[in-house]
Amino acid sequence: AMPVREPAVAPRHWRLGLEGEHQSRRLASRLLAYAPLRLVASREPKALMTGQLVAAELGLTVLAVAGLEEIDRPPLPLMAKVEHERIVAPIFADLPTRVLGAESGRDALTRFSAAVDTELARTDAPNLVAITHGTVISLFVAAHNDTDGFELWKRLACPSFVVLNVP
Repeated sequence: AMPVREPAVAPRHWRLGLEGEHQSRRLASRLLAYAPLRLVASREPKALMTGQLVAAELGLTVLAVAGLEEIDRPPLPLMAKVEHERIVAPIFADLPTRVLGAESGRDALTRFSAAVDTELARTDAPNLVAITHGTVISLFVAAHNDTDGFELWKRLACPSFVVLNVP
């Protein structure tokens, strides 16, 4: 759900505000149709708080999982959408290159994919819900589908969800 954006704070430390809390509860009602049985979340506060609120609404528990975090990036000034897109586009266009922080798109995808694979292997539940972040979600979906990751990233809002089937 939408965090309180603080330009002087690295995004990995952002937390939810009241609107994000309300969005999390509404997200739970949307996810109910998928009968989630296992719920995991990134360890970043905004995702973990979203996961905790979703879990409470669904009568589940949420497990914080290493590797589901967003691509590493430094604090950035708040900017217009078009400028933000211009800065993020190279992550998807040049996967091996570190664009914003200590991780390249490829590094983030490798880390995130390993975490998802581990969590899928840990459960017999038919539906795993991973509460995580837009860039890594978009990289992952593009790696496993005929989808442009950057175009998907531009369409995602807070909160959004993507449904994938495991082959």
